[in-house]
Amino acid sequence: MKKKILSGILGFGILCSGLLINLGIPTPASATVSLPQCLTDQTGLSEFNAVTNNVELVARLIYSEAAAESMDGKKGVAQVVINRQLKNLSEFGGTNVRNVVLKTPGGFDGMTKSGARCPSDVLAWNNSWLAANDPGSATKRVGSTLWFNTPTVFAQRDGYDGAGYLTYTFPGQPAKRVMERVDIGNHIFFRVYGY
Repeated sequence: MKKKILSGILGFGILCSGLLINLGIPTPASATVSLPQCLTDQTGLSEFNAVTNNVELVARLIYSEAAAESMDGKKGVAQVVINRQLKNLSEFGGTNVRNVVLKTPGGFDGMTKSGARCPSDVLAWNNSWLAANDPGSATKRVGSTLWFNTPTVFAQRDGYDGAGYLTYTFPGQPAKRVMERVDIGNHIFFRVYGY
């Protein structure tokens, strides 16, 4: 059971049943960071091999997926990374932050976009960096959700089962009942039955 999110000199981690899980995300040295170096698009997300800092990797994901979103929306994206990591499932990349963020196929579509390779808006980048460092209150907001989409994409894939429960259909799979849903800005965070 998740008890507390910790941030400080030890880095970012989660206390689960008395055991600190270090996510390998160090705390920020300052609230302002420079834009990262742009990366050249390569096959299989290998351009991110040059990114050795997990904070930067998660911040690139947040920037690409939620640059225009509120801080809550940005932190929600970071929390989905943590939730996937805590699930420790190969379909999400296991327990390694890097593997979760760069999981292909089936990972985060934003990592294939130019925003992840070359953030250009200083304010959005700084906020993405801060959210990657300290998702903090996002746990309360997005709970144990494992996916997020825009309302448009969600609406194309949602429906209702015979009992009237909301469902979501992943490409190539049968509809699954939505067990948790949180709307923040232009994102719908959700978890389906079985997770």
